[in-house]
Amino acid sequence: MNVGMNMGMNTSMNVGEIQTTLQALRLDGWLLYDFHGLNPIARRVAGLGADRFATRRWFGLIPAQGEPIWLHHAIEAHLFTHLPGRRIPFVGYRELVEKLRGALAGTKRVAMEYAPEGVLPYVSRVDAGTIEMVRSAGAEVVSSADLVQSYEARWSEAGLASHRRASRGLTEVLHATFAEVAAAVTGGRAITEHSIQQFMCVQFRDRRLAHDPPIVAVNAHAGNPHYEPRSSGSAPIRRGDLLLLDLWCREEPEGSIWADITWMAFLGAEVPARHRAIWDIVAGARDAAVAFLKEGAALGKRIRGADVDDVARAYVRERGYADRFLHRTGHSIGVEVHGNGCNIDGLETVDDRTLIPRTGFSIEPGIYLDDFGVRSEIDVYMDERGIEVTTAVQDQIVPLLP
Repeated sequence: MNVGMNMGMNTSMNVGEIQTTLQALRLDGWLLYDFHGLNPIARRVAGLGADRFATRRWFGLIPAQGEPIWLHHAIEAHLFTHLPGRRIPFVGYRELVEKLRGALAGTKRVAMEYAPEGVLPYVSRVDAGTIEMVRSAGAEVVSSADLVQSYEARWSEAGLASHRRASRGLTEVLHATFAEVAAAVTGGRAITEHSIQQFMCVQFRDRRLAHDPPIVAVNAHAGNPHYEPRSSGSAPIRRGDLLLLDLWCREEPEGSIWADITWMAFLGAEVPARHRAIWDIVAGARDAAVAFLKEGAALGKRIRGADVDDVARAYVRERGYADRFLHRTGHSIGVEVHGNGCNIDGLETVDDRTLIPRTGFSIEPGIYLDDFGVRSEIDVYMDERGIEVTTAVQDQIVPLLP
């Protein structure tokens, strides 16, 4: 069974490889579950694409040994015919409970998309009632977080290549945007955060890159990490403004890997000292996180996402701005811009998963003050050889005007 449905993630994994991992984790099985698309992880592992959308709940047990079992509603049997193993139909709820108990007979510990106390919401996809149903069938439920990372977050070679091309596209759009802003302000042409956002969207479309509307924020708006410029009410961009651009894209083919960056510019010839001082702290935290990753990878250490977050956060804390660093240091990147692998996070969650080879993530510390904010974002790819920064790295706030 392919556990990836696209070129970006690893599509070579099969039941035997899943079972090897289950045995290494001392698990009796991986119990997949979905209802109405609430668990996209289970759908991707099972290979249920958009053309095989089940409107009734279903379970799929991949045991550590033996053949998989697929428990599905009788009227949707045709959706599961491509899957290896045994297929068991049900009609009513009581029949479902009875057949689930039979499928789990002798199974002591199963992994599901569940996170104790909701600590990892990207993995916590199965509702509490369904967890209760499985437990009442006699199985202990543990988190599938490590399994998910192994089979959801790894990039294939084709995926890595698509990410590199997306990264180059981001750099092109970034420089085109800086040139547009500089030309408009120098020439006295009125522009706003929203109009520049729309300019960037055209740049992405011209390059046939899938994207979401980027963040374009000046001054106090840059102090809001998720500011969204609107058609009405967005700020004008003028000489003397500090500008933040957060942009992300992927190639159009489904399954391409995203790239995600944040850069800063100043609409003037010399960046003010206060802006430079905050930038130096943010860039220092970014670089400290990367150095920690490189050193740990070179020594073969186990590196948790929370550990990397701690390094960046400590750098900011030591310089007096801990209360202004409002979010995690980074997020998993994959076929979704916020992926299901290990996040660089010891704040919003405590992601104690180990970063594993062939996965990617962002490093993006920020400091957000009342009158302006600063963020620097890069992407990092980890493989068996070590750490690679895959996007352009900004060394200073860019002065855009003479």
